[in-house]
Amino acid sequence: MSRLLLPLLLLGAALSAAEIQSYATRVELSPDGAGRATTTLVIAGAANETVEIPVGLKASGFLLASGPKALGLESRGALVKVVLPPEPGVWTCSFTYTATGLFSPEAVAEGEKAKMPGSSRVVRAAFVNTYDDPITAFSLEVVLPAGYRFQAIKEALPKPTKKEAEPRVRLGRADGRQTALLQAAALKQGDSTSMVLEAVPSSRSLLWLVAGLGIALLYLYMFRDTVQSRH
Repeated sequence: MSRLLLPLLLLGAALSAAEIQSYATRVELSPDGAGRATTTLVIAGAANETVEIPVGLKASGFLLASGPKALGLESRGALVKVVLPPEPGVWTCSFTYTATGLFSPEAVAEGEKAKMPGSSRVVRAAFVNTYDDPITAFSLEVVLPAGYRFQAIKEALPKPTKKEAEPRVRLGRADGRQTALLQAAALKQGDSTSMVLEAVPSSRSLLWLVAGLGIALLYLYMFRDTVQSRH
């Protein structure tokens, strides 16, 4: 009897693991590099089940934004512990937090030359699934501060498979601000996904205007005789 009971208990434990069906995060960046993040989850699980959600970003100030009554939320370092309501089901909830380290100047080691202009910023985001089971659909959208645009996608991992029609990172626009969307499906425990992009100020530098004015004045000076003779 005991030989049969143990496999059944293990099977029951495996079946009771909550399934993260959707994990979507949106981060709105500000010029100082801080970001306001909102993560929305769709979780199928048992009554009162505890699910430890990996965050992946440097984060603080977690707050439950929406969700069913009796759903609990508690931050634990790089994890967020979600306690599902006292009945089984498929639940949608969202929480907000402050994310840092996504938008910063290029890090240049001593003795090395910078690869980007000084006005450029690096947008860097990475996620590792430390949850026991696969995350069915994962996405992380970064919204640039107003006045910036993406110049180049430096990294988009993992490379899409032949079955994936969408690129790993897709650029877009929302409310006049540029966005970059990182997407991945069926992220197993230990799988990771990441993106690195270069962002630059969208307005042209005044140096171009000053340089153009200087060239015009130089032209008038060098050909002043020709200009005066026409008058």
